[in-house]
Amino acid sequence: MRKLYVAFLVSMGLIATAIAIPMASGARIATLEDKCDPASFNAAIGAGTCVGFGNVLFSEFAANLNPLDFGHDAWRIQFGRGRIDRGETLRATNQGGEFHTFTEVASFGGGCVPQLNVPLGLTPVPECAPVTEVAPGVFVPKAFATTGLSPGASFDVPGLQTGRQHKFQCLIHPWMRLEVEVRQN
Repeated sequence: MRKLYVAFLVSMGLIATAIAIPMASGARIATLEDKCDPASFNAAIGAGTCVGFGNVLFSEFAANLNPLDFGHDAWRIQFGRGRIDRGETLRATNQGGEFHTFTEVASFGGGCVPQLNVPLGLTPVPECAPVTEVAPGVFVPKAFATTGLSPGASFDVPGLQTGRQHKFQCLIHPWMRLEVEVRQN
């Protein structure tokens, strides 16, 4: 199944394609990061899985997939202050070497990749359920196409509701999480 996701992402150009979007005025940056080692990740999962320059071997990454450590610390979302002001835009930018999603979820939970959920003891979040057919008989989570970020890509999340917490999670690496409060100013 993991190779199917990677093969889909590579075939759709989602892994190797970067999207250049002009910076919105008043945008706050959420940076998605990882330190995947291309040789070991591509050998274990498939060509094009990691296009970065990291030094974390696949074996080290896999060893951290357990309920105690959850996932490798180099796979994270960096966001300075945990809040934005009303009218500001949240911008997700992938500075890692792997494909990630930046998906708003109702509650944190598991991602859409069973091979990563099982060792963590997680159940997929409901946002994994909507699927889309990308080729005859090949279905993938819709969020991969709508909230996915190739290495180097960015997108803006404007219009977040004021006065509440918004939860964002990578639906591939479910320990990559961010909670953002939208304040009145």
